[in-house]
Amino acid sequence: MKKSLLLLAIISTLNSFGQTATEYFQSGIAKHEQQDFKGAVKEYDKAIKLDQTNKNAFFNRGTCALAMTDFKAAMTDFTKAIELDQNYANAYYSRATVYVSQQKYKEALPDLDKTIELDPKVPNALTLRGQIRAQTGNKIGACEDFQQAKLIGEKQADKYLSQFCGNEKQAVESLILEWPKSENWKIGTNQENDQMTMVEFIHSNETLEKWTEFGTMIAIKGVKNVAMDKAMNMTFDQAKLNSPKAKLTFIEKDESAEYPWIIFTIECPNFKNDKTPESQLWYVVQGKTSLYTNFRAVKKATIPAELKDKWTVFFKTAKITSE
Repeated sequence: MKKSLLLLAIISTLNSFGQTATEYFQSGIAKHEQQDFKGAVKEYDKAIKLDQTNKNAFFNRGTCALAMTDFKAAMTDFTKAIELDQNYANAYYSRATVYVSQQKYKEALPDLDKTIELDPKVPNALTLRGQIRAQTGNKIGACEDFQQAKLIGEKQADKYLSQFCGNEKQAVESLILEWPKSENWKIGTNQENDQMTMVEFIHSNETLEKWTEFGTMIAIKGVKNVAMDKAMNMTFDQAKLNSPKAKLTFIEKDESAEYPWIIFTIECPNFKNDKTPESQLWYVVQGKTSLYTNFRAVKKATIPAELKDKWTVFFKTAKITSE
């Protein structure tokens, strides 16, 4: 009986512990929203004392410290939040703003780089890095940041493009690939939005519903510095979702080129909802401002050797241009 009562007491204490930490945290948020930063800090202090793993409590306390220009405390809290979660994009951005608030612009760049690597849509991350790049002599990098910020809808992007990039025409990058006229290709669809452009090709006597050979060119805007093996494996992982028996075969790559590229095949004997086979030869190339993914496909379980050689030669004629 005593053991049971002791166990119940422990459980009750643990439950109370969790609830109390959460209550203090929520109380901190309430005061934080009312801009009672000192009061919020006291509540976050209590939450952290009870739960040292609450990354959001450290982060929120850091934002209060920053609002009160206590840069040392803010830096400590943002760093602790990052230690608890190394993928905490907002914490990297906030730590960068601590450096910026102290006019330590170069010191802010690594945290901004990490923020954008993790989540380029963190508000103002791209425009802030762009301003720092512009002011430290990296005009090209700055204009790239402002252009990317514009693509994701940052309202201030146009202002910074005008301020730092002048009226200069921004170079537009594209991948040029001439589909052989002798094969009678035509465009099946041509689509574009803020994130990507996609063109699908079929033979002139075929349709998108009934085709024997199919081609696709996709430009994923703003995606940079992707390792070629990673691009290949991500593409294969997507294929396996619909075709568990899919087979990946690496053919060739050059990551030392100005525009790194890789060629591989994904051969699918069937799909979950379709028994018709389809095999694709992929050519992926990393541009300066976009990632280009291209493939040709046939409705076969494997790609015949002569087609594989032919398509490989074809994709190697691709060129990236900036105009």
